[in-house]
Amino acid sequence: MIARAAAATLIATWALWQIAFHATDELRLPEITSYAAFATPTTVTTDSPVVTFYRRNATGQYTAFGVNKSGQIIRSLALPGETIAKADGTVIALSGKEGYITGPDNGAFYIWYPQIGQQVYVFNDQGSFLWEKDESHYLHVLPRGRFILAAAGDHSRMIFMNPDFKTQADFQGLLFTRFITDDNPELKTAQVCLGSLDGEIIVAHLDRKLYFRHKLGYALKTLACDFVTGELAAIVERSVKVDAATIQKDFLVRAKFTLTEPKDAPPAEMMRATNPDLDIIATSELPMRTVTASPLVLTPDALCFIQNTTEGATALYYTRGKKSKLQQIPLSPVTSTADNSPDLWKSTAQKIGGETACVFVHRSGRLVYANQRGLILDRPDLTAERLLAFENAVYLQGEKGIFTLR
Repeated sequence: MIARAAAATLIATWALWQIAFHATDELRLPEITSYAAFATPTTVTTDSPVVTFYRRNATGQYTAFGVNKSGQIIRSLALPGETIAKADGTVIALSGKEGYITGPDNGAFYIWYPQIGQQVYVFNDQGSFLWEKDESHYLHVLPRGRFILAAAGDHSRMIFMNPDFKTQADFQGLLFTRFITDDNPELKTAQVCLGSLDGEIIVAHLDRKLYFRHKLGYALKTLACDFVTGELAAIVERSVKVDAATIQKDFLVRAKFTLTEPKDAPPAEMMRATNPDLDIIATSELPMRTVTASPLVLTPDALCFIQNTTEGATALYYTRGKKSKLQQIPLSPVTSTADNSPDLWKSTAQKIGGETACVFVHRSGRLVYANQRGLILDRPDLTAERLLAFENAVYLQGEKGIFTLR
């Protein structure tokens, strides 16, 4: 009897410990903590936005919405305006002229440039015209506004410039299809990853003025880089022999990279090439062929991407570690066949609790969260044209306003 009671006590104690242990393994799902409609009055403050979204109003005309940490719109500016008045009294008419706008996340300045033409116009944080510049490339201001990416129309050239349009780095390739950038000066490993269609990658640090080039495969289809950990992941196409025949297969590659100072370094004001220092962690053949626009998110524990299957369905692919094989979870189709194009997916990484998740948003109205556990959340009712991440929040630009998820 005593033995049975002791055994029962041990079993009960073990069960209670198991319940407590599993409770600590729970994960809180992200929630919509704020919504700011574009029609609501803007709260004007002296604070700088943490993210800025743009809404097109007419041909070449936009409204810039600055959003604070809590997800409220604290600034809205109409840019560039129907006309621009220069200091010498000259008036530039922009009504009906097609163009694009870009700026740093904090709205410190804005750049408007025409679809056809060579004049770009710079505005301050209040939307007042500052100056113009001769520049014919497509422009993208990096998140902190410390550098501007100028891309050639055919994406064969990527130039990084200072805000005064002085060239910092100039890279040329076959066709750059992927670029990941972060102009945080505190980053030590790198600040730029460029992927070219011919399978070449460029890893660069703009402040340290270092870069290397390396061929990963015959064709590079997607690329992700983590500048904090110095890791990258890519999907590349390679030629393999199967039954004496050469065929093309897609492979998932994970690697660690380092930018090492060359011994015979030229003067520091120039970008310097260094030998590729790339440690391949894992290479695995994919069960399907991918397309160029497939988005990929890299986290410390997993990587994820969403891809159409050969049957035309949609599936989530993820790993449970840096060297583990690829897992697959079928997803229900998006709202229409026309919207099923993978280039309509936007992606980022977000910390939720003590973990990092892959976040995917589709323009037709689809929100997907995943990590090494697999599929965490799948919502069919959130349409987003653009998403930005800041600290532990994700901000989604919908048709009528901005959602904040934490």
